[in-house]
Amino acid sequence: MHLRNGDAPYGSAVQAMRGWPETATAVAARYAAQGACEFAAPFGLDDLFNLTLRPTRRFAAEKHQAYLDRIQSKGWLTAWPLLRVVG
Repeated sequence: MHLRNGDAPYGSAVQAMRGWPETATAVAARYAAQGACEFAAPFGLDDLFNLTLRPTRRFAAEKHQAYLDRIQSKGWLTAWPLLRVVG
């Protein structure tokens, strides 16, 4: 069981990212063979590149206040005033 949120164990890093609060932060990169970079983004990269903060399905409903609290606690809107908050 995931200690922080009570989820069953994740089968992969991508599966874990599907449970993250925002679509734009659910992105991972790693250095791969022969100098290539591999990216994982289960919600795509559009929100990241378009400076959009959007909750994932779980955080748009049952955990919406946690999504809003996270935006505030991270200070993202102060650091990046062009961010657009959705939801």
